[in-house]
Amino acid sequence: HALRFREVSPPGVVRPDRRAPSLTTAASAQARTVVGVISPAFDEALARVRAGGGRLTRARRTLLEDLFTTSGRVTAEELAERHDDIDLATVYRSLSHFEEVGVIEHVHLGHGPAAYRWAGARTVAAVCDGCGSVTDIPTDELDALAQRLEQRYGLHLELGHFALSVRCGTCITPGVRPQA
Repeated sequence: HALRFREVSPPGVVRPDRRAPSLTTAASAQARTVVGVISPAFDEALARVRAGGGRLTRARRTLLEDLFTTSGRVTAEELAERHDDIDLATVYRSLSHFEEVGVIEHVHLGHGPAAYRWAGARTVAAVCDGCGSVTDIPTDELDALAQRLEQRYGLHLELGHFALSVRCGTCITPGVRPQA
């Protein structure tokens, strides 16, 4: 995502220049008060949240911005830790609504809590049973397997909700086949 942030003055501070707020890069905006991400994809997500019947509160917008700018996945607990002014129950309700309107998706990575990411990624998570490392595999890498399952067994492979269980190169013991 090409991200830009809108800079605003803190409450009670009057800017001498009353023209449109200046645009800065994400890196230089970290020390500033951030009102919103400027991106067509993000704007579409905001519209979906509103159209889905959800109010766009400060907490929801903050969580959406965090999810949009985070690469990879994040748990509800991690989001609540990052934003200590947002209650964990509010985080869960917001995540549920965001998923309902198709803005984010979740995946179960082993026995831990669900992890959330921006919707539309064309990858499936593969979690190492030995060390827990997560590798994103492009879904088209599994197309041949999906076709074989369909042709031989009449099964349709659903990728995304659950992670693949694998062993990474570090955890594989040469000459020993992992037990199921």
